[in-house]
Amino acid sequence: MDEDGGSRPVTPESVALVIEEGDAPSDEEVARWLADQLDGWLDRDRVVIGVVVGELLDNARRYASPPYVVRLGVDEVREVLVVAVRDAPLTRFDGWDRGAGLLLVDALCSRWGVLAKPGSTVVWAELVFD
Repeated sequence: MDEDGGSRPVTPESVALVIEEGDAPSDEEVARWLADQLDGWLDRDRVVIGVVVGELLDNARRYASPPYVVRLGVDEVREVLVVAVRDAPLTRFDGWDRGAGLLLVDALCSRWGVLAKPGSTVVWAELVFD
């Protein structure tokens, strides 16, 4: 529960939005999905989470290929929200460029990183809220 008594419906098991090849949900549709998942969260926290999800998903769409999997999960032990976006990497990858989007993620998150495996890349970020 939040200090103000609100509940946080995102569970430790996490929730996911899967975007398959050929799907092209608009930014508004993704924002509605995210708003549904964050019902009961403080508005300022929802904005921060929205920026992080938007930047990670935008990078996946720009530099990789589908399917894209956006996952949210609360780690109740460490009291953090984990945002992760998985994608299928392109066959040629020239490395991560810390553009404005990743600088925003770096500024808003307690930590973030990239887990690259054959056939998928996951960019994850942890957010800590008071």
